[in-house]
Amino acid sequence: MKVNHFELIGYREDQLKKVFDSVETGSIETLLNTVERRYDIRNKIIFNDTAWKGYFPVGHALNEISRNIHASFKKQFFRENGVIKGITSDSDFFIRANNTVEEVTLDARKGSLKPGKYILLKYTDLQWRAFYDVFKVVNDNLLIGKVYMGLPFPDGQEMFTFPMVREYVFDEMTVEDHRELYDQLAIAPDSVSLEGTWSMAAVTNSNHRRDVAQLAFAVKPGGRIEGRYLFMRTIQGQMRTDLQPDHLRLIDFTPLHDEIRAIDANYMLGKWVTDKPVPFGPFSAGLLQAESIGPGQSRFGFYYILKRAGAAKLPAPALLEKILNRRLGVGLTFDEQMDGSYYAGDRNVSPKHLRSLDPAKGKKCQFNVKMTIPDLDVFVASNEHRAELTGTIRFEEFRRDRNLVLRLEPSSFFNYLILNPTSEEHEMRYHLRFKHRDSIFVLKGTKFMQKDHKGDIWEILDDYTTLYTQIVEEESGDVQGVALLKFRTFESVAALVSLAQFGLSFDVTGTDNPAIKAAAIAKFNAMTTRFVFDEYNPLGL
Repeated sequence: MKVNHFELIGYREDQLKKVFDSVETGSIETLLNTVERRYDIRNKIIFNDTAWKGYFPVGHALNEISRNIHASFKKQFFRENGVIKGITSDSDFFIRANNTVEEVTLDARKGSLKPGKYILLKYTDLQWRAFYDVFKVVNDNLLIGKVYMGLPFPDGQEMFTFPMVREYVFDEMTVEDHRELYDQLAIAPDSVSLEGTWSMAAVTNSNHRRDVAQLAFAVKPGGRIEGRYLFMRTIQGQMRTDLQPDHLRLIDFTPLHDEIRAIDANYMLGKWVTDKPVPFGPFSAGLLQAESIGPGQSRFGFYYILKRAGAAKLPAPALLEKILNRRLGVGLTFDEQMDGSYYAGDRNVSPKHLRSLDPAKGKKCQFNVKMTIPDLDVFVASNEHRAELTGTIRFEEFRRDRNLVLRLEPSSFFNYLILNPTSEEHEMRYHLRFKHRDSIFVLKGTKFMQKDHKGDIWEILDDYTTLYTQIVEEESGDVQGVALLKFRTFESVAALVSLAQFGLSFDVTGTDNPAIKAAAIAKFNAMTTRFVFDEYNPLGL
C-alpha cells in the first residue's frame, strides 16, 4: 500500500487504524536514526533523522492538549552493543523514557491486533513499565504505532494510534529546524518582496499548528515600508519597520521586537524577542524560546513562520468584521459644521502654507452641511465611501461681496477615508458646489488621514478636524483663493456643544426599528474604528 506520509499526519485515528491494519511492517532496521538533517528549500521539505517526530491523531483529545501546551513527543532509535534501543521523550527532553525494541509475531488475533509481524517497544524505566507500543514500519519515512496500557503484551488495553515521520514540510518545522534555517539559510528580505499580506504561525514542537496572526507590508512612495499586524483576529496596530543588512526589524508597542529573514519571496522566518539577557541556556518551553546571545546568557521570545497570503489587505478584527458585514438595508444622515479663514487670491493649498497664514488676515468662512448616505451597506463596501451634501456656505467676503450665505448646488459630495492612489494614504474629500452671481464655484477640501509619527492622540484629532481647501471657478478652473477650516472640538465650551450636536445629528433612515438604528450607527463607527487602529496605532501611543 502506497501512503503519502505528508498527508497521513493529518489523519483522524480511524483513518490511521485502517492504514495500520492494511500494511505489513518493514524491517526493524528502518527505525535507526542517522542524526542527518537536510533542507529542501525549493520544495519546502525537511528531512530530520535526529529522531522520529510524533503526531497525535487529528481530533483526538491529546492533540488538543499538545496544541495548548505547545509540545509533542519524539522517539530516537540507536544501536548499543549490537542491540537496537530507543528513547521516547517529549519534544523538549524534559521526559526521557528508555526503550527496548524487538520484532514479534502473532499467530492469532489478539484484541485489535491481527495475526502477523509487529515491532514491540517496551519501556524499561519503572514509572513507564505499565505501557508498551506496537509499531509497523510503513515506509522509510513513516511509522504507525499504537499505545497500550497494562501488561503483558499482547494483553494490554489499547489507548490510541499515532503516526511518526522523519520527513515533513516547512510548515511543520521544529524549534531546532527554525534556529538552523534562520542562522544558515535565511537572508534579509527586500522591500519589493515584502509587499503584501502574510500569515503567521508560531513555531513550536507541537503538531497541527494554526495561524496566530497576519502581517501586512506596504512600500510607500519614497521607499518607506509600512507594517501592520492583526493578532488572533482581535488586536490590530502598526509596527515601525527598519530594514537591516541581514534582517528586517519591526518595533511595536511591546518591550519585544521582531527580527525577520526570508527563505524566498513567499516564505520568511521571524523571531519576536527581547534583547534583555536572561541567565539560562537555550531551551523550548511551549511558545517561549530562549536562545544564546553569549556565554551563560540568553534572550527570550518566540519563533514563527510567515507565508505570503493571497489577501489584498488584512481582514478586520473578528468583532468589527461581524459588524461591518451585517447587511442592514438602511441609510444614514448627519450634520457637520466647519469654520475658519478664507484668503482670496492665494493659490497655495499645501498644509504647511495654510497653517502658516495669519487668521486675522483672512476672511471668515463657514459651511453647514447635511451628509446623506442613501445605502449604508454600499457606502461601507465601496472604495469611494461617498455621501451627498446639502446645506450652505458662508463668507464674510467673497469676490467683493460681503456676508454671503450661499446654498449648495446639486452634485456636492463627500468621500470618507478614500485612498489616494498616488500617495497611497487615506483622505477625506469635500466637493462643495455653490453659485455666486450666476457662476458656479467649487470648494475642494482635503483632510489628510495619515500617521506622521508624532506619536500622540492629538494627531488623530487634528487630522480628523482640519480641512485644507481651495476654491475654484468650475467652468474656467481659475483659483479664487484658499481656506483653512476646522471642526473645533475641545477648543471651547461652544465647541463641546457643537461636538454633542454632531453626535446627536446622526439619523438612520429607512427603518423605525431601534435595534437596526443602533446597528447602523455601530457599523459606521466600526468602519472608523478599524481605520484609526489600522492607520494610527493607538495602542502604541
